[in-house]
Amino acid sequence: MDDMQVYIANLGKYNEGELVGAWFTFPIDFEEVKEKIGLNDEYEEYAIHDYELPFTVDEYTSIGELNRLWEMVSELPEELQSELSALLTHFSSIEELSEHQEDIIIHSDCDDMYDVARYYIEETGALGEVPASLQNYIDYQAYG
Repeated sequence: MDDMQVYIANLGKYNEGELVGAWFTFPIDFEEVKEKIGLNDEYEEYAIHDYELPFTVDEYTSIGELNRLWEMVSELPEELQSELSALLTHFSSIEELSEHQEDIIIHSDCDDMYDVARYYIEETGALGEVPASLQNYIDYQAYG
């Protein structure tokens, strides 16, 4: 998760045609943002113009919300962090994923559901003792 970063731009300057922004890594310090991109009484607004995150954010996500999401992700077990983008296709938010993290089983050595079914059948003995000569005839795809 060390490679997560966002590009924050000075929105007032951007609207005037000038690109003033910088990349920031987490946790993001708002005082540092203000200093680097020139936020002050005249230019108070900022926008996220790019990001390298395993989840989506919009242009106006607050720095506080970014830090909160980053913290939630960093508290997840490493095996979930490494599969975060794929997992978020099955959950509506990082919050939901975090709530259900105990229900998630990652088989990192399995490439597809065929491999998961084969692993499950072999590890649990779901089909009893299957002789080696018959193992190639089992339709693992149907179990996956």
